[in-house]
Amino acid sequence: MREARELAFIENLAKLLSELLQADHVMIAEVFDDSPTTANIITFYSHGEFQPTVSYDLDGSPCEQVLSTESCVFNKGVCESFPRDAMLQQLGAASYVGVPMLTADQSKLGLLAVLNDQPTDYAKPVLQMLQIAAAQAAAELAQLRISRNLQESQRRLQTLMNSLPGMAYRCLNDEHWTMEIVSRGAYDLTGYRSQDLINNNRIAWGDLIHPEDTQNVFEAVLSAAKRQQYFRVTYRIVCANNQIRWVWEQGKGVANKAGEITHFEGFIFDVTEQHEHQEHIAEIAFRDELTGLANRAALLDYLHNEYESNKTQDYLLVLLDLKYFRNVNERFGLHAGDRLLRLVAQRLQDGAKDYEDMVKIARVTGDEFVVLLRSSNEKVEQFLTVAGHLKKFFETPLLVGEHQLDVPFRMSGSFSYRAESAAELLQQASIAMYEAKQHELDYCVFDEALQRKVSAERHQTERFLQALAQGELSIALQPQIDLATGQCVGAEALCRWYDQELGHVSPAIFIDIARKQGVLAELGIQVLTKTCSLMKEWQQRYGQLPKVSVNVGAQQFAAPDVVEDFLSICKGIEAQAVTLEITESDLMIDPQLALTVTRRLRDHGFRLAIDDFGTGYSSLAYLQQFAVDILKIDMSFVQAMIKDESSKTLVNTIIAMAQTLGLETIAEGIETAEQAQLLKELGCQGGQGYYFGRPVPPEEFAKTWLE
Repeated sequence: MREARELAFIENLAKLLSELLQADHVMIAEVFDDSPTTANIITFYSHGEFQPTVSYDLDGSPCEQVLSTESCVFNKGVCESFPRDAMLQQLGAASYVGVPMLTADQSKLGLLAVLNDQPTDYAKPVLQMLQIAAAQAAAELAQLRISRNLQESQRRLQTLMNSLPGMAYRCLNDEHWTMEIVSRGAYDLTGYRSQDLINNNRIAWGDLIHPEDTQNVFEAVLSAAKRQQYFRVTYRIVCANNQIRWVWEQGKGVANKAGEITHFEGFIFDVTEQHEHQEHIAEIAFRDELTGLANRAALLDYLHNEYESNKTQDYLLVLLDLKYFRNVNERFGLHAGDRLLRLVAQRLQDGAKDYEDMVKIARVTGDEFVVLLRSSNEKVEQFLTVAGHLKKFFETPLLVGEHQLDVPFRMSGSFSYRAESAAELLQQASIAMYEAKQHELDYCVFDEALQRKVSAERHQTERFLQALAQGELSIALQPQIDLATGQCVGAEALCRWYDQELGHVSPAIFIDIARKQGVLAELGIQVLTKTCSLMKEWQQRYGQLPKVSVNVGAQQFAAPDVVEDFLSICKGIEAQAVTLEITESDLMIDPQLALTVTRRLRDHGFRLAIDDFGTGYSSLAYLQQFAVDILKIDMSFVQAMIKDESSKTLVNTIIAMAQTLGLETIAEGIETAEQAQLLKELGCQGGQGYYFGRPVPPEEFAKTWLE
């Protein structure tokens, strides 16, 4: 019996019990945890023969009682006791004894049952023998289950390994990475069969690694193994057909009881296609599609690597801005502009061939190019020399279609020793280019003076934004005078900024900052809020309220709730007392929007004035449609009209047009009695300027004009 293994042991046990007990039927069945109500017969010895094994339902059978108790004995009448047990009824057995098959930890694996066709008195020794036999069967069955599970695990592992798109392995931690286990995927990956790699029969895995990658791969693997971490590494291998493939490997070291790494286990995938795809994406990402030059990203990447790896080398970055490029697009079309940019790129590439110091040419924006050079000790002199060379590249006009076009450039430069990063180097050149454009220069280099200027402007911007956020701006008021009577009929509220560090800052400066920072609308709201608060105070103190004008920017007009915001701020004040001034140029940014907003504001009672009239080139047709009350004549015309007849004619025309349209006129910038008298004679109704009074704080204005 002990020499038999697995099912043979259990079959022999059933046969032996039948002979020893002279039993008609002996059955051994197992029950699984995932199906506890079903018995699966392992062997069934009946009337001297083994019967086919089947499964049956335990419900309503004596076997069900066996599994719920230690044993179950029926000396007679078992069929009558269990009428729903179909198999029992088919056998026609009269007696039944069953014992559970228990493991060492008393888990029930199944049952052993003996049945006779005649009533049988089962003595106690018989029951004990059956329990011993059941224990033996349970031990063998448990071993059988372990063996089956192991075989199934091995089968699944083998299936999984051979189903992987790459190669699974186990190898020694030696200089060749000698393979002990290799999945079938090795052939598709390398062109070598599994048996070629196992024990280095034909080639060692270490010999497949590309020579240029060998050291990096082994260092990465051993470094991760020392930290007891997974390693992940991408490298090249040389396949059986000498083809180079990219692979990605992940694995981990396996240590013995002493903690020594003796093996590595992991898997390796072919990532050649992904690597080539990434290289293609990188090529696209780093190349300007129109000109084929390096783009902004490629330039910054190159410079970043140079900053990291070659800290001793200085560079000169020259930024070239193509003048009048917009005119080319407008005159000849976008296709001509694209053609011009390609020709410029080609000229730069051709010219750079004669200059070894030129290491990179890039197109960074629409009409801006960069030439990067190794810097010499001459610095600014080098920039001027390079600018001269670049200018010579374009001495010959470029042929765009049928047109020969001159290509003038504006150039700026920056040096890497002044910049801490690639992005800062390019930014410095852009700052110098902005400076060149502001002052109509052909050349500009970012130097200490420009750096101080930029730092001062940045500091000024930060201080202004802080003052705006904290509500530290104030207002001043300049009187508006009735030219006929000389009486003050109103005032214009003007924003003022006094900083503890910077002192009084010109409105031209901080309004420009607000425009660049996109906070003009917020600035306008603050001025209107402070003005309305002051007007409410005047109304309570003096019982009278002069008309006050407040400037409104185009950004405020573009706000979706501009009318509702104005009404909320001016609540408690008669809308007729507030005049909203918007410049003619701002009105013409979006005339249709301006028409809509001005009409709504007029409907709520606000007075509207067009500021700096005569400078914005608005058509008479629009002027007729705008719902305005006042035209403010620009100070440039007022101050020139005494000596310039054309300016006088223009002022006269504006006044006459306003009278025709039923609008008031206010002249700005009046500085002399002669100007005031002439304006009065021409029919202008109001005026403001230093001749009548400068902008003053609210307290001084009230004392002078209200008390």
